[in-house]
Amino acid sequence: MRMPFIGRVAIAIAAGSMTAASMAGGQNEFYDVTTRFVGENGYGGGGTDVEYYGTSSGVAGWAVGTTACNYGNIVAPWNGGTNDVPVIAQNFYRFKDGRFEQIGLSWLKHSFCAVSEPGCTGVNCQSTGCSTLGVGCADTYWADLNADADAPRSEINATTGEYDYPFTLAPSGPSSIRGRIQVNPDDIDPTLNPGVHYFIEGQYVVTGESVFDTHLNNASSREVRFPSTTSCSGLGDTVDQLPAILRWEELDANATVVELYTDETGEGGNGTTAGRIHVGHAASDNGDGTWHYEYVAHNQNSHRSIGSFSIEVPDCVNISNVEYRGPKYHSGETISNDDWTWTHSGGLLTFSTAAHNANNDSTGPAIRWATMANFRFDADGAPVAGDLAVGLWRSGPGSASLTVAANVPDCGQTGCPEDVNGDGVVNVDDILAVVSGFGGSEGDVTGDGICGVDDILAVIAAFGSDC
Repeated sequence: MRMPFIGRVAIAIAAGSMTAASMAGGQNEFYDVTTRFVGENGYGGGGTDVEYYGTSSGVAGWAVGTTACNYGNIVAPWNGGTNDVPVIAQNFYRFKDGRFEQIGLSWLKHSFCAVSEPGCTGVNCQSTGCSTLGVGCADTYWADLNADADAPRSEINATTGEYDYPFTLAPSGPSSIRGRIQVNPDDIDPTLNPGVHYFIEGQYVVTGESVFDTHLNNASSREVRFPSTTSCSGLGDTVDQLPAILRWEELDANATVVELYTDETGEGGNGTTAGRIHVGHAASDNGDGTWHYEYVAHNQNSHRSIGSFSIEVPDCVNISNVEYRGPKYHSGETISNDDWTWTHSGGLLTFSTAAHNANNDSTGPAIRWATMANFRFDADGAPVAGDLAVGLWRSGPGSASLTVAANVPDCGQTGCPEDVNGDGVVNVDDILAVVSGFGGSEGDVTGDGICGVDDILAVIAAFGSDC
């Protein structure tokens, strides 16, 4: 079940990422602009507002409509032609064969006017003029408006919403795909992708929201289908405040996705605020004595970005089919599409890109905001409880890396994780080892991270087996 935004904030407060005082912004007034609908006709009216604009050199151009709502108690600034107006990102994702991937992204729509109309769920609209979004009011940018994306992602601080205007870059390329969501038609061809799940995502970045700590709930998603490579239709309603990556664990019983909070420099270089990233992992048996390991890192709005991803993989584990899959920028965006490199030594499989510096600030292929990357490989070791380390690319307050508990491969237990003590046979000593580790991570043989009743039952079921 999806946790509402307030519940997620409560977890963040408990984890120390935000304080109750910062949640209120130290004051009683705040604005809170969220992406309420994605690719829908009107304010929750269903239908599909996802438009195809043509194909050039084997790349298709698309756009989705987005509706924002202001759930705060003061108007939100919307000063067209300035740097005090939201920018809007659009993304495509696909779940296929156990892999959740980002298959398309757009430039940003630099918005220019808020209509302030009714349509936000459960609130009354206090309509205002074009330069603000009224309290409780909705504003829609149809797909045809968002198709005219003119702002580069590389020039936006998505944590604080700050950017310089006018932009130094403008999108380039053929008009049918320039700045729009660019996708390979094969990735959405229904004849090549039977039974595949697709999601569209919209995300607003709003200047000043970090002051009120209302900047963490701006990404929403909707499931869609592609009847052909030139048409799209909606499946169900938008789930507001739910980034697409959180759909993975809904579709795959092997997958787990966790939210992490980064410490970021506050607006104007003052104080500290929070950014949000997601890390997911899954492990599946290939049926030939090897296992497939799938990991994702999604950056929702961390300006510090992600520059390395390390997985506990003992040197005794043999790995193959190692792959990094990053986001694909286009239309003259300065961010590089170069692959990350990887090394396996010292008990770690580490993927990384060059460290941040003044020269690569706008070009380095870090995992930047509103993008996701995949890390995958096969191994001859079965999954056990271990850790990942997510390294932040830019410097900033707090830690330079974050640790995540996850399933990782281990040596000596291929096909026989019930042999807890590694003596080659499942016997009473293994039962005793699981009982000793009950309630913790030691003795976990099922790979769920906790030693419990299921682990005892698994050892009993394998009792007497040679490993």
